[in-house]
Amino acid sequence: MTLQELETRRREIRDAARAVLAKMKKAKAEPDLRRLEDEHDDLMMQYDDVTDQIEDARQAREEQTAREARLARRPGAEPIDVRTDTDPAIDESPALKPEQRMTAWAQARTPATEDYRGLSLGGYFRSMLVGGKTDVERRALSEGSDSAGGFTVPGILSAQLIDLARARSVVMTAGAMTVPLSSDQNRIAKLLTDPVPAWRSEAGAVATSDPTFGPIDLVPRSLAVQTLISAELLEDTLNLATELPRVLTAAMATELDRVALLGTGTAPQPRGIANTVGIGTHAQNAVTASWANLSRARTGILSANHSPTAYIMHPRDEGTFTDLVDGTGQPLMASAGVSAIPMLTTTSIPTNGGSGEDESTIIAGDFTRLLIGIRSDVRVEILKTSTYASNLQYVMLAHMRADVAVTHPAAFYTLTGVGREA
Repeated sequence: MTLQELETRRREIRDAARAVLAKMKKAKAEPDLRRLEDEHDDLMMQYDDVTDQIEDARQAREEQTAREARLARRPGAEPIDVRTDTDPAIDESPALKPEQRMTAWAQARTPATEDYRGLSLGGYFRSMLVGGKTDVERRALSEGSDSAGGFTVPGILSAQLIDLARARSVVMTAGAMTVPLSSDQNRIAKLLTDPVPAWRSEAGAVATSDPTFGPIDLVPRSLAVQTLISAELLEDTLNLATELPRVLTAAMATELDRVALLGTGTAPQPRGIANTVGIGTHAQNAVTASWANLSRARTGILSANHSPTAYIMHPRDEGTFTDLVDGTGQPLMASAGVSAIPMLTTTSIPTNGGSGEDESTIIAGDFTRLLIGIRSDVRVEILKTSTYASNLQYVMLAHMRADVAVTHPAAFYTLTGVGREA
């Protein structure tokens, strides 16, 4: 729903709640009063859900405006041809830029979107735990449940969950593209060498130079997260519908960032940038004392005919750069070329590597050359395990499938051994 639609919906719910409240004041029979109280409580929960969505939408709009201003100089990306094992024809599956939403992509491909109008992601999660309170919640639960006790989240809500994770992902902020995957096997064409033009004389032959293409296979890997929720928390918490999606998506975003940057490529992990053959790299193996190596990384990327869109590092290392001073104790400023590139931070990069167990890695690059392939369906299960019998705790388990691919290794550069003590 658009921000305007959400605000209209909130006004409708508010008016309905006021009407029910007026009826409560006139009700005399106890059964009628209880029924009206339940109806009013349900409307207020819907009001809170829509209010949360409005706040998220406003924040997302502000963040998008800021991001567009910051990333305006970045090159765009054309649609990517994806070949699936279920369809021998080539489907045009566009890569989504950070500011584009998976929700819009899903809405264009899900004819039953209107069936879930008014159902929020948080409301759906809450209904999984405490039962559906509205017709749309009960319908979504009945259509998505199975005999194993799990729920396949409706497509439009799955897309919302993925968008929340994308919004919290650092590599997405840096410019990584999202490719919605429709199969277990997805092949993307990758340009290995460019065609070479040549000057010719009048009426002379045109030199032939063929580009070389290679395949990139996106094979969705399983990513799962689980969290414990006490029975008391379910009964007493007012903002459960807001917190559940936030907790799950924050955890997924952190792990997606980690594998996109540092994934080993050994099953079941995807291969990340740092372990991709062909990237630029420099072993710093020293304490950071200047901006020189960030300039080195920038030059390496520019020399490969790419434009760096971000440096990604651990907050510790960003703090080190911020604290740099010159010989007089004044802040040591970066050059214009380096300072023009955003410095982004993530705790997904460890700081306990190397022989001294205190080294980290900085990754620079044109992150529009990083693809995150994601299946649009997310599965969520509510389990009563041994923890329920002993501690009255439910287990909420969320499962999604994703993969990572680097289309141009030369667009990235790593600095290793950063921050080692002398």
